[in-house]
Amino acid sequence: VLVGCGLGQSAGTLSVVKAVLENAKCPVVLDADGINALEKHMDVLDARRGRTTILTPHDGEFVRIGGDFSAGRIEAAKSFAKEHGCILVLKGHRTITATPEGNVLVNTTGNSGLAKGGSGDVLTGIIASLLAQGATAVQAAALGVWIHGRAGDLAAQRLTEYAMTPADVVDTLPEVFREL
Repeated sequence: VLVGCGLGQSAGTLSVVKAVLENAKCPVVLDADGINALEKHMDVLDARRGRTTILTPHDGEFVRIGGDFSAGRIEAAKSFAKEHGCILVLKGHRTITATPEGNVLVNTTGNSGLAKGGSGDVLTGIIASLLAQGATAVQAAALGVWIHGRAGDLAAQRLTEYAMTPADVVDTLPEVFREL
């Protein structure tokens, strides 16, 4: 289940996110407003410990749910994932994938053209689709980040980082899959 893309921040958002996190037996990927709904409600996330939950915040969303960068981005992601029993995909330059066991993967693909509204939706869609195809949570998160970044790099080669859009990243996915 993917929750958050385009969900909005209405009074019912927390209820929807809470219901999904409490009841879904399958993996859950949280993005955008799904993450924002957890502000002051981290107990809802903590209650899912032992079930696959992937959060994909950018730095602002991460801070909103209690992330602390004082020890640096890698340590922040690692500590958060361990504390809350989730996989954290901390988006940004060199996106970080951190696991509840304390493992950290740093991505080397991607560019500033991916820092546009809708790009995160593409990323979480890739991660959710990989989960649905049977990838483990760590594989889906790390490979999803790499695929998304590689598609962004190829789109930027054709269009420039400034001109590319999230739709261009989606259109470039078949090229990445051919490479793989």
